[in-house]
Amino acid sequence: MERDYKHPERHIEGMVFFPKKQLPSERSKSQVDILNQVKCKIVLAEDLETELCRSCGWNVKHECHSSYVSRLSVMHTKDNKGMWSLGGSQWILIDQPNNPDTLGNDFMTQEFLRNQPDCKIPILKEMMCISQPTDQTRFVLMSRAEGVTLQSIWHTLCQEQKLSYSRQVAEVLHELRKYTSPVAQKVDGSPLDDIAIGFCSDLLPCCNKIGSTGEAWIDNLSEDLRHGLARKYKTNDPAFIEEKLGQIRERFPDQGPYVLSHGDLHAGNIMVKDGKIEAIIDWELAGYYPWWFEYHRNRIIADSVKDELFDPIWDSCRDLIGGMSMDEFSAHMVPIAEVKNLYRLCQTEHPNHDGYWRRPAFCECKPFGGSIKLRILGEPTGHRLVGKGHDPEGDAHRIAENQKLLKELLADPPGSKKSAWSIW
Repeated sequence: MERDYKHPERHIEGMVFFPKKQLPSERSKSQVDILNQVKCKIVLAEDLETELCRSCGWNVKHECHSSYVSRLSVMHTKDNKGMWSLGGSQWILIDQPNNPDTLGNDFMTQEFLRNQPDCKIPILKEMMCISQPTDQTRFVLMSRAEGVTLQSIWHTLCQEQKLSYSRQVAEVLHELRKYTSPVAQKVDGSPLDDIAIGFCSDLLPCCNKIGSTGEAWIDNLSEDLRHGLARKYKTNDPAFIEEKLGQIRERFPDQGPYVLSHGDLHAGNIMVKDGKIEAIIDWELAGYYPWWFEYHRNRIIADSVKDELFDPIWDSCRDLIGGMSMDEFSAHMVPIAEVKNLYRLCQTEHPNHDGYWRRPAFCECKPFGGSIKLRILGEPTGHRLVGKGHDPEGDAHRIAENQKLLKELLADPPGSKKSAWSIW
């Protein structure tokens, strides 16, 4: 919502106007009510530093002793990241922890594309990192993309308009594939988080990195794959497991060529205006992935319009799936799916993943309070294997414990003092 900062009454609910000269007897009921409601002139010194908003630090002194109305407002939050609108300007401020292993890829990738001659990929016009590498917080200023997300207007489009956007997205994918690498990596050469095979959640950093080559990828996952093989074949015989792991290595195809991919391309990350794509945003997962990755990733992204948007692309642009038919592509993906399924068989735990801090109520009159999850604070999740692979007794015990917990949860109705439903 655009705000007129010369007229605070238009966006601050409950404001009451007082003319410069007015006798008490001339005051309206609304004027009298607000004077009785708030403390403004007489404030005790010990109250001046009382915090009114834990997000921005606004306190009693700010509220009562200034005419300041913030031109900054929160536009969007996700995990431990906030996006702030800077008044009525075309700039947005990104506020996030400065974790060099997981953050900054969005800025880095767009800078890379911006510096490429004749780059036709629509991205934000400007981005500036205003933090130092050693700072705890990373602030990025970026220009606001014009228009709206494609996802927000998709239901209003006719078939020809939808096909037009499909053609434009296909052009973006072809432009991206002009940038290649001999190995899997980010544009600065650092390793990619494994969001294709060896991932336990959708939060960064992932538990594993994609190996620079197919062989290195299997090496990175080898301990988990041994665990999965033991569970699949119900044996802990090391010789048998090593034999099976060797067969997996042989079947796992060469992953090249490695092409630049967005990593999270869907209608919610495509800004459009007047029938044209204005900008592709949110490049946090971008990098040089195997040629099949973009299609594979697109199939598993939860997006209500992806089939209508992308199916015409895959049907008409076979070069984006290696020039193969769908049957040939499916056959190529079988050994990759085998590795992924073995990884999913692993019993793992993440000690730093599930804990959380519970916020107190925001204030007495607005008793809303969320939680701050440890898994989004930037610390490693502590990925580790559980048990010894084939472990029937351990599996039975874990199933029993889970059933016991579920029974306790279902027995305690939401809203009761003992309710465990709040953990969700």
